[in-house]
Amino acid sequence: MFLKLRKNVFKIGMILAILTSSLFLGVNSSKATTTKTGEVTATSLYMRKGPSTAYSKVMTLKKGYKLSIIESKNGWYRIKYSNKAGWASGAYIKVVKSTSSAPKVLFAGETTASSLNVRTSSSTASKVLTTLKKGTKISVLEKKGTWYRIKTSKGDGWVSSKYVKKTVAAKPSEENIVKPPTSEPPSEDTSTSSSQDKMGIVTTSALNVRTGPSTTFESIKTLTSGTVVSIKAEKDGWYQIEVGAITGWVSAKYIQQDNEDMKLENFILVIDPGHGGSDPGATFKTSNGDVYKESMIVLKVSQFLKSYLLELPIQTYFTRETDVYPTLSQRVTFAKTKKANAFISIHTNATSSHSGNGTETYYYGETKNSSTISPTKLEDSMTLADTIQNRLVEKLELKDRGTKSGNFQVVRESTMASILTELGFIDHPADNIKLSDAIWQQEAAKGIYLGILDYLSVQGYNVDSYYLY
Repeated sequence: MFLKLRKNVFKIGMILAILTSSLFLGVNSSKATTTKTGEVTATSLYMRKGPSTAYSKVMTLKKGYKLSIIESKNGWYRIKYSNKAGWASGAYIKVVKSTSSAPKVLFAGETTASSLNVRTSSSTASKVLTTLKKGTKISVLEKKGTWYRIKTSKGDGWVSSKYVKKTVAAKPSEENIVKPPTSEPPSEDTSTSSSQDKMGIVTTSALNVRTGPSTTFESIKTLTSGTVVSIKAEKDGWYQIEVGAITGWVSAKYIQQDNEDMKLENFILVIDPGHGGSDPGATFKTSNGDVYKESMIVLKVSQFLKSYLLELPIQTYFTRETDVYPTLSQRVTFAKTKKANAFISIHTNATSSHSGNGTETYYYGETKNSSTISPTKLEDSMTLADTIQNRLVEKLELKDRGTKSGNFQVVRESTMASILTELGFIDHPADNIKLSDAIWQQEAAKGIYLGILDYLSVQGYNVDSYYLY
């Protein structure tokens, strides 16, 4: 009873904190602010939910990551990285830039979707602030992955960049409120560009933007994985692109065009229910004689998951759908043969002391051989691990053990974004009550499903209409 009361008090405190936050209310979003940029100096740094090691981990930051510093408190920084915010020790963050400026308009645009949701943050899981009709004129203030921050009558919000057509680039002296453009600007190169530029997404961790279409030209900027760019022209395997105020050339093989390749129908997912058949995995016999088998629990979760994935127009395959045992090598080969974009292996955990509890998710990468791993696979795997872990903890309501690197064959030898998730500990009394119950197995499946949607959203796919749970 005491734990439940404490949990409720914690939740109330969090709600009050959110309600009083200027980010939630949008009160200060258009005022001049002083911002600091920091750089992670540690090999691996935890972002946490509060300013001490007592708080749970939000995600893991790597050395060299650039992030925004919002405030400092007792040697800790409140920071923002990608679409996540939290706290990290200031001892491992170097301040690299501090500027004071009013928010600038990047360019004016126009919505192209019949109905476009404006959200409170750059995620389809966030609250809808307002809805814009097709053809609405907007001012774009910021780009983050496949999202734009725009001005609305209800404050700043975020929209999918896929449904925004650029109309006029902002001038350095332009004010925050942009008047609707009277005409389309001329194209830079009418022989190769159309009236509406193609969009693309960077697929490598570091992509040089050069002054010309060759590696012999000077590099003027480096783009990170997931950056959305406008493709202006193409020449000899290179794209002339525009991102923000920068125009230059990049290798076309590291740009995924936002066209046929970005249709959900082309995304291939492999689900791997662990163990099976002659290999039951972790087993546990309770004092009243009940026997829990990992292989059967994860199979049931996968069956629930299949029913949800049928609503999503991606291509989904399962390494097993009955109580059989594919070898680890067969599972990896299966995913490679299907040319999967992502691989999720589902397991439960156990310890010899029966004292472990909670949910954790693994990717492969932080090892002595990490230099041989594709940067894209590593980053995508870490993202997939984060989205799945966050949703599983939300649905199963078990201890959050976080995401971490693990040397498991199925994630080590695969070539796509790959994770192995441990739903809970089969030999722990609090965990196995949920793991063995069909209602909670269904909740686990929902968590994985929502985590998949979150990952697809980060990758630039439009999955807004599939958030059913």
